[in-house]
Amino acid sequence: MGKILFWLVVILVALLVARIAARSAVKGQRQASRRADATRFPEGGMVRCAHCGIHLASSEAVRRKGYNYCSLAHSLKGPGK
Repeated sequence: MGKILFWLVVILVALLVARIAARSAVKGQRQASRRADATRFPEGGMVRCAHCGIHLASSEAVRRKGYNYCSLAHSLKGPGK
């Protein structure tokens, strides 16, 4: 009975250590992703085209009459849908 209890405790400790390691790995990936996004879109993040709804970097958006568009053609058509 003592051996079974010992191995049960060893398995539980191993699972706990694995869970903690997985959480820290996910946290590290999230932080790396945030840093990458900040360098990829330094001028304000993402905006939505007022005509088609596609999301694009604000630095690539065409701005017209207070709206953001993905292209000059959509800015000429105006807000849609």
